[in-house]
Amino acid sequence: MATRDPEATKQRILGAALHEFSAKGISGARVDAIAARAKVNKRMLYYYFGSKDGLFREILRRRIDESTAALQARDVASDDRLANGTRNVARDTEYIRLLAWEALEMRPHQPVNESIRRRYFSQWIDAIVIEQEAGRLPADLDPGQLVLSEVCLVLGPMLIPQITRLVTGRTLSDADLLDRRCEFLTALTRHLSPRD
Repeated sequence: MATRDPEATKQRILGAALHEFSAKGISGARVDAIAARAKVNKRMLYYYFGSKDGLFREILRRRIDESTAALQARDVASDDRLANGTRNVARDTEYIRLLAWEALEMRPHQPVNESIRRRYFSQWIDAIVIEQEAGRLPADLDPGQLVLSEVCLVLGPMLIPQITRLVTGRTLSDADLLDRRCEFLTALTRHLSPRD
């Protein structure tokens, strides 16, 4: 008789759901397809996650938890912060697609895991204020606007790859363009840093 491993089952469901949601969006994803890919019955999926929406929210919650941990380990004033963020996000195209589907299919005033994300951005803003007070970031920049701008600088070319291709002739899946983008972002952050 086979033993049950609830955590392994959850991980298989989450992996299958990540693939399905990133490819087809929230509305287009099918619970039957997720269950078949995870090799579980639909009842198990509903038992662990409650609903398709609950499953989508759990995928983003876990990814956001990873991002929060990464933020605490990085220097928000380093010249390579945007380049590093771009390289990290470029490796996680499924996450980028999930964010795009969330933006297209969910109400903007009810984002997935709002309290977790607010806490994440509040921590980032607080870290910027500390760096501004220490003189490592310009004090005249609104911390919230700086966070929003940095998010857009990192995610923008991947969220709108068609515009990236129209402007540059390529997308960030091209290693040469990714390198050039990261070099630009490092130079840009140097221009934003106070000089002695």
